[in-house]
Amino acid sequence: MSSKSRTAETYERIKKDILDGRYLPNERLAIDRLSEGGEVSPGAVREALSRLTSDGLVVAEAQRGFFAAPVSAADLRDLTEVRVEVEVRCLASAIEHRTLRWEADLLAAHHQLTKTPKSIGTGRAVRMNDAWSDLHAQFHTALVATCANTWWLKLRGQLFLQAERYRRLLAGNEKAGERDVDFEHDRIMQAALSHDAAIACRLLAEHLQKTAATLLACRPPEKAGLQWKPPED
Repeated sequence: MSSKSRTAETYERIKKDILDGRYLPNERLAIDRLSEGGEVSPGAVREALSRLTSDGLVVAEAQRGFFAAPVSAADLRDLTEVRVEVEVRCLASAIEHRTLRWEADLLAAHHQLTKTPKSIGTGRAVRMNDAWSDLHAQFHTALVATCANTWWLKLRGQLFLQAERYRRLLAGNEKAGERDVDFEHDRIMQAALSHDAAIACRLLAEHLQKTAATLLACRPPEKAGLQWKPPED
């Protein structure tokens, strides 16, 4: 395997571990330990961590090394505010520049998502289904795929990644039965396929805001580095 492929593989592995909470916020990411664990060179790990720093999932501190980025309720609120604006812009452009292929891909992504369980396991062993998370990301990406502005799409991808980290960190702590996420996704899709940008964008904004509100209302699991305050603080 080439050094470029090794770096890409290492990047994906560490990114997944951060998103899944295997590396906690503010946890030091030791290059030697990551190199030994992944059986890759320190150089590949360093390049991967540099990429993750650009993504905002890792922070680099002079003389101290790399750390998983911190999280906080205040950050999630700020992230959601910017994300709503960017996602809505992307969706409006996608609807304006829609194609038959876009409609078909969106329908296919939605179908796969609705046929996949959000969680797997039973009792205390229940956990988020990685397959659902992947399909959820694919659905939201398909929704804005024909956006004409590539810079908006790049920014949207970065913001989605940050929001996904919060969702996974707090997975399993949402209050069950209060939302029908499949229904929300379906309404957004139907409005987009009807070419009604105003309604589709409003529904998407509400969907993202509800997700943030649900997470903010959670009491996070007892994990080091989670700087959390209830919404009323």
